[in-house]
Amino acid sequence: MQKNDTVPISRNSTIQRLKKIRKDKSGLMISTLAIVLFIIGWEIVSRNEWVNPLFISSPLAIIQAAATMLQEPDFWKNLGVSGYEFGVGFLLAMVIGIPMGVFSGWNSTFNAIVNPFISGLYVTPKVTLLPVIIIAFGIGPASKIVIVFLMAFFPIVMSAQKAMNTLDQSLIKASRTFTANDFQVFKTIALPSTVPFLLNGIRLGIGQGLIAVVVGELFASSAGIGYQLTSDGQNLQTDRMFVGVLVITLTGITLTALLGTIERRFSSWKPENN
Repeated sequence: MQKNDTVPISRNSTIQRLKKIRKDKSGLMISTLAIVLFIIGWEIVSRNEWVNPLFISSPLAIIQAAATMLQEPDFWKNLGVSGYEFGVGFLLAMVIGIPMGVFSGWNSTFNAIVNPFISGLYVTPKVTLLPVIIIAFGIGPASKIVIVFLMAFFPIVMSAQKAMNTLDQSLIKASRTFTANDFQVFKTIALPSTVPFLLNGIRLGIGQGLIAVVVGELFASSAGIGYQLTSDGQNLQTDRMFVGVLVITLTGITLTALLGTIERRFSSWKPENN
C-alpha cells in the first residue's frame, strides 16, 4: 500500500520540477529576446540619427570603446578604486547594520535609544551631506566609503528591525512551553527568521551603495568610475561614458544574482508553488 502511495507522489514531484524548468526557460528566452530587440532598435536609431548619436552613442561604438578601455591601465585603476570604496563601505554597513537592527528589534530599550536617529537619518537625503563629508574626509576614498556606508546602512538595519518585529509568535509561545530562555529563543527562532529579510535588505543596500560610490566620485574625486564618467563627459565621449555605466550595471546584476543564489539556498525548504 505504501509503495503504491509513493509512486504518484514521486511522479507529481517530477512533473512539478519539469514545469518549473520549462517556465524558467521560457522566461529566460523572453528576457533575452527583449534585450536583443532593444539593442537592435538602439543601433538602428543611432545609425539613422533619429536621435543625435552624441547623446546615445550606439551599441557597436560602445563595444569598440570597451575594447579600447580594457587595454588602458587607468581604466583598471579607476575600477579598483571604486571597487575598494564600495567594498569597504558596504562591508561596514553590514557589520554594523545587521547587529544593530537585530538587537534594536529584539530589545525595546535599545530600540527606543537608536530608533529616533535611524528614522531621522533614513529620511534625510544623503546627497545633501556630501559637502560636509568631503570637507571632513577629503576627496580621497574615505569620503566615498562614508557615503556608501550611509546609503547602504539604512536598508540593511531597517530590514533587520522588520524581521525581528514580524517573528512567528506561535513558535515563540511553543518554545516557552518547553522552558526555553530568552537566549535560546533568540538563537533558534529569532536569528534564523531574519535571514530572508536581511537578504532583501542587503539587495537594496547593493543598489544604494553603487549609486553612492558613483555620485560621490562625480561630486569630488581624483579616481574611480564616477571620476572617469566626468572626464569622458567633459570630452563629449559618450561611448566611453556608456562603458562606465555598463560596468556599474553589470556589477549590480552580478552581485544581485549571487545574492539570489544564496537566498534560494536558504529558502530551499519552502514548498514550490504550482
